[in-house]
Amino acid sequence: METEKVQPRESVLDVGCGTGQTAAFLAERFHCQVTAIDNHPIMIAKAKERLKNNTPPIHLIEGDAENLRFADDSFDLVIAESVIVFTNISKTLSELARVLKNTGRLLIIEMTAEQILPVALQKEIRKLYGIEEVLREEEWISKLQLAGFTKIEIIKTPPALTPSEILDINQSKNIQSKFYDLLDEHQQFLLQYNHLISYRVFKCHLT
Repeated sequence: METEKVQPRESVLDVGCGTGQTAAFLAERFHCQVTAIDNHPIMIAKAKERLKNNTPPIHLIEGDAENLRFADDSFDLVIAESVIVFTNISKTLSELARVLKNTGRLLIIEMTAEQILPVALQKEIRKLYGIEEVLREEEWISKLQLAGFTKIEIIKTPPALTPSEILDINQSKNIQSKFYDLLDEHQQFLLQYNHLISYRVFKCHLT
């Protein structure tokens, strides 16, 4: 984000904002106009708590990435962090292109397959994550192009993500043990298949 030079006058959409950490960072660092959406009511509730005293204020909406309730050409910058893969990818990308201004840009970080995945592994991914497909780099590019993006850049990133420090932990009460088991499964999956499953950061323009 340091290279983006986001201006205070710019409007930014954070798609799948979760608890609002990125939305808060964007507003505080760049003093831009941030709109954040998520389709999960618990995430919205946690984001409201995090962002209630944020300056500048953030427009928080419960919404669906596949059916955005915004006019065409609404945003200068759209961001999605590990969100699109959990939706109908083509439909979501088309919506993001629709609400993005012609002069705007899209920044996404998404799970990416390093090669064609074995059928058994694809089934395991569907069971664990509830997603239909993990695209390879060239497949992501193809879908972005079909959605209307003409300039697509892959941002060079470290092989492993560095966790950011979170000081305002707001853990839900009475978390069922099955969710901790699911987290363990996720972590074991990443360790076992990190040579096959990685991620890419794409920066995309419509013109």
